[in-house]
Amino acid sequence: MDGGTEYRFIGTNAPFLERAWADPAEIEDEIRAASRSGIGVIRLYPFEVRMSGDPAGTFRHVMGPGSYNESAFKLFDKVLQLANAYNVKLIVPFVDSYTYVGGTADWAAFRGQPADAFWSDPVVRQDFKQFIAYVVNRVNTYTQVPYKNDKAILAWQLGNELRSTDAWTSEMAAYVKSLDPNHLVGDGGYVRAQGIRSNALNDPNIDFIDPHIYLYHNYADPLAKLNEWRTATKGKKPLLIGEFGDFPPAVNEQLLQTVQANGTAGAMIWGSMPHHRMGGWHWPPVGDWSYLRYPGFATGDWANESAVFGQLRAQAYAIRGAAVPSWTPPPAPVLFPADSAHTLSWLGVSTASAYDVERADAPSGPWSVVAADVTDDVVAPGDYNYAVPLFDDASAAAGTRYYYRIRAKSPDGAYSPYSNVVGPIAPRTALVVDNGGSGYSETGAWSDSALPASYGGGSRYSNTAGSTAAWALNVETPGYYNVYVRYPYHQTSSQNVAYAVRHDGRTDAIPAVDQTTIAKGQWRLIDTAYFAAGGEQGITLTAGSKAGSGNVTRADAVMLEPVAYGDLFQSGVLAGWTSGSGSWAPAVDVAKSLVSQTLKQSAAGIAETRAEGTYGDLSVTAAVKAYDRTAADSSSGLIARASADFASYYTLRLNYGQNKIQLYKKAAGNWTKLGEAELPASPGAWYVLRLELRGGAIAGYVNGIRKIAVSDGTLAQGYAGLRTYEQTAVFDNFVVAAPDPPPAGGKSAEAAASGAAVPDTAAASGTPETSEAPAAPVPPSAPVPPKADGPPKAPETPLPARTE
Repeated sequence: MDGGTEYRFIGTNAPFLERAWADPAEIEDEIRAASRSGIGVIRLYPFEVRMSGDPAGTFRHVMGPGSYNESAFKLFDKVLQLANAYNVKLIVPFVDSYTYVGGTADWAAFRGQPADAFWSDPVVRQDFKQFIAYVVNRVNTYTQVPYKNDKAILAWQLGNELRSTDAWTSEMAAYVKSLDPNHLVGDGGYVRAQGIRSNALNDPNIDFIDPHIYLYHNYADPLAKLNEWRTATKGKKPLLIGEFGDFPPAVNEQLLQTVQANGTAGAMIWGSMPHHRMGGWHWPPVGDWSYLRYPGFATGDWANESAVFGQLRAQAYAIRGAAVPSWTPPPAPVLFPADSAHTLSWLGVSTASAYDVERADAPSGPWSVVAADVTDDVVAPGDYNYAVPLFDDASAAAGTRYYYRIRAKSPDGAYSPYSNVVGPIAPRTALVVDNGGSGYSETGAWSDSALPASYGGGSRYSNTAGSTAAWALNVETPGYYNVYVRYPYHQTSSQNVAYAVRHDGRTDAIPAVDQTTIAKGQWRLIDTAYFAAGGEQGITLTAGSKAGSGNVTRADAVMLEPVAYGDLFQSGVLAGWTSGSGSWAPAVDVAKSLVSQTLKQSAAGIAETRAEGTYGDLSVTAAVKAYDRTAADSSSGLIARASADFASYYTLRLNYGQNKIQLYKKAAGNWTKLGEAELPASPGAWYVLRLELRGGAIAGYVNGIRKIAVSDGTLAQGYAGLRTYEQTAVFDNFVVAAPDPPPAGGKSAEAAASGAAVPDTAAASGTPETSEAPAAPVPPSAPVPPKADGPPKAPETPLPARTE
């Protein structure tokens, strides 16, 4: 009941909403989209538990008995804050029965016990009770409301699809109620395996029954099963359908109508996904059905995405006795800063069906539409740590400076306010080699494909592992280039395609590209490297095996676009970098969905390194992930306009201890804080930092969102690089772009022989960390030989189709 009114709902399961690596923008997108679509309840996936096989730098909610990750829980604080703001209720399970994010077996393993000891061992049970008490009694850092008093929480669940004993269920339900009598409690039992348990029906501390039902459960008549469950629970406990999914639209419609007709309190589909923080969507493959992206896209209609979403929205209003309203206009999207007109990107907005892209020669216009009804239904890998390209302005003329803005459109055609304006962006002449053109060759078995969004109107495909496609690159001007590949989207595309980039006598291996992601005709960045003039350089693709849900490899086009400097560390060789302090070395980072070559810093204290080449006006971008937080001011970030001896520079850094993004100036050894902004900074999560300097105008961005803008003209020119303080961290995708193309050779002219920047004349204020003493300089890092590819990653499965 909600006051004196019966409370009924259609909801969704949102498995990525509560993750320890979630981003606040993604959290808000998921909750806001549900609210705007009539979805009143979201069921979360359980809290994460550290697993013995977690790679270095993995952070969970539970790191061990009594050890809880404050950064992860601060993200859950944000979930609750936003759920209250958008009037969405949450069902929150405490623990999983599986090992997708760690679960019952991992709690037992902390004490050296077998998995089943979770239900019986008194020490393990007490560990879990301590965790329940921590969660229920936690005070939200944003709202100052204890969780046990938070009205956004509709119910606690003991867990997800638990194979629990009756004794354990009764003990834990009673314990939750003893701490928190304000909220409902569900047992979290799994109906298919155990039936509706009489213990749950009769236990006074269990408030509702929540079975799950799927097509793969093979019930002869799922509608009859719903009525059977309703009959068994009627007059005893409310019935919620905690999960349903993978049914065809006709059965979904009947199921939802049955729920409404027989008095079931609610039903929640599995499941929905948010926009990706770097553009596009989280949309993991799950076989022959799909997760839902609000409000539904044609690229998901092979799995009836649009039809199923339409049914949910209609029934969400019908079960409340309300008519389906018109869509309200979407909020304004955020256009990310960009250095290329070929890879424009933005943070998508809830319930937008499409976007219009506008271009002008000046920031004030006049504006013209260069593309209408552009969709952002581009799938991004979960840990992708660069802006996801969404639109290629192929009509932009090289050498001309452009400004861009966008606006979103609802399914009803209502427009959002305009986004921010980005620019100027000066397109540069790019080298493109298409399939079938001069310089393209193949081995093995290939056929023509007419899939839409292929460059030049067509592409090639192969389902024979080991077949190769090669693009020879005849580079006229030596220098650093971003290396892009392109392929059309299809759900059967291979998730394991290898690329090799040959450049300047070296080969960079990119071993496992998932072609179901960043597809649909986008230019995907796979490397940044120095190319010599002439031929004998190029890109080779090797068709993947049948691992995953698809085995079709696609070959379309490749592109080189010049940049001032770049290093994605794909070669496994650290060359051209000079360290002033710290321990910097190439390393493989095994993440949730990517295996990346990175640059790792692992020493304590201050660590600084710089790339070759000096610049005045520039933008420097890099992704960073912290592996630990060892001090109150542990931080990692970028440096720019640095002197050769690191006595002076600007630095944009994530302060993990203070949960802030900060901009400092160091001049002749003296520190000045120029600006800062609040930012939940979680070790174990990737952040993309960008520092722009145009004369005295300085702007700092995190994940494409501007956080800091200041004026300071003290330092005029210098090196770009990386910095950490009391932190082990890895860096990826380091790219420097300058307003004007670099000279021949790809490197900017060096500064004065001393390398010193302009001295600071302003009074210093503030220190960026507790220790002012710089570490003694160390010799430049010696080149490290390429590392052999590590073992294949065992991915942390992002909650696939449900299995027993």
